[in-house]
Amino acid sequence: MAKISGHWLAIIKNGIITGIVGAAVTTAVIAAYGKTRTGDPWTPFNGIAHMLFGETAANRDGFVPRETLVGLGLNGTAIVTWGVLYEAIAGRTAFPASLLTGSAASLLIYVLDYHIFPPKLRPGFDKRLGSDAILAAYLFLAAVFALSPLWKAKKK
Repeated sequence: MAKISGHWLAIIKNGIITGIVGAAVTTAVIAAYGKTRTGDPWTPFNGIAHMLFGETAANRDGFVPRETLVGLGLNGTAIVTWGVLYEAIAGRTAFPASLLTGSAASLLIYVLDYHIFPPKLRPGFDKRLGSDAILAAYLFLAAVFALSPLWKAKKK
């Protein structure tokens, strides 16, 4: 079995931490918009489940165990993956320069999510929420990336 170097282990660890923070923040933002727009914080997450269960999943309202839990899991997994990739590419960027790299990364993720990936792989929040909610989620993700050097610096 191949051994992971200390450098790559740190990238993965920091990326997972950043991804978990990003997943928590974007989940809260999406849930808040869901509550306001649909009357239920869980409804937008059913939209993500379209990746596995088809378009009918996106039309389900409220907490539906299969769709909602799969949607939350897919969202969390995606954001953690983006966090690890961000850490690998721009993780050495210090604050305040990370404001630019975090914003650029979030913009790139938005473009990939909503304009490059095929419809089957798109997040699906747009199926139940407006563009302002999508913008807010990606802005908060940018903030998490941008601020990540601040919590990593404490460990040095």
